[in-house]
Amino acid sequence: MGELFTAWAPSVLGIGLPVLVAVVYASGVFAARRRGIPWPTWRLVIWLLTCGIAVWTLCGAPTALRHSNPFMDGVAIGTFAAVLPLGFALGDPFRLVESLRGRRIGWARGRIARFLMFPGLASLLAAIVLTYAVTSEWYQAALTDQLAWALLLLTALVTGLLVNLPLLSEDLMPAWATPAVKTLIAFADGIFDAIPGIVMLNLVDLYSGTALLAVAEAIGIPMIAATVVMWVRSDAEEQKLVDAELDAREAAAAAAPAAVPTDDPSTSAGTGTGSGTGTGSGTDTAEPANAEGEGLWWLDDPRFADRFRD
Repeated sequence: MGELFTAWAPSVLGIGLPVLVAVVYASGVFAARRRGIPWPTWRLVIWLLTCGIAVWTLCGAPTALRHSNPFMDGVAIGTFAAVLPLGFALGDPFRLVESLRGRRIGWARGRIARFLMFPGLASLLAAIVLTYAVTSEWYQAALTDQLAWALLLLTALVTGLLVNLPLLSEDLMPAWATPAVKTLIAFADGIFDAIPGIVMLNLVDLYSGTALLAVAEAIGIPMIAATVVMWVRSDAEEQKLVDAELDAREAAAAAAPAAVPTDDPSTSAGTGTGSGTGTGSGTDTAEPANAEGEGLWWLDDPRFADRFRD
């Protein structure tokens, strides 16, 4: 167990690439803050931690022990397919770049990108590609060829990003993909993620497949949790907007001048003295039951008012 943290096989690319990615992102965060653009510290922390996990995967036990322990192949593939994409997606790099540029990234919302990142399709595509990679001659070549191994890890990372980036971003999915829909997609992705591991442990190697399955399914829990948090925050923000609009309506109603009764003799002549027939009580008219701000709550909610009012 201690070898997980003591076994090392450092390489220039294994250390250099994650460090470069970390430095570029951190520089973007500091540049945004200098311009007065707020950026959550927790996103920076998660990004840096993700880059650290990438260094460990490329230079630590998953690489140093992979030829003596087949379990490590599954750990490395699972990390690149599930752990790193989730960490990078939580960093929300697209929004950071767009905040610095002041405009959207066009290709990220183009036809090809929309197709590849379409809800549900990306998860299925990632499962199919990764299943093929670990059951074909590609994986057999990767056991001895470093280039084939590097391409397999890169493929796992890219397909994982196609799933996680739109799922955890605000506007890379269609408008109908609400936070509730994203939560359902995260559940479905957990099912798709199990496919490569199950196939690998039955057809290729029991230990590697088990490790791949364990890593992929374990990371599904924080992914679902992240979408649930987005859902809760979205509902809270929507409720704030509704409350603000209702408060504005109440303030406008309170500021409106009240109707002042007049002393017109023509209207007050038979109001009380006369035959006592009760006409004097006619001036005390009741408030309408459906006046603004009263009655059923959904009549005042801007989200439903137009639906239920005549």
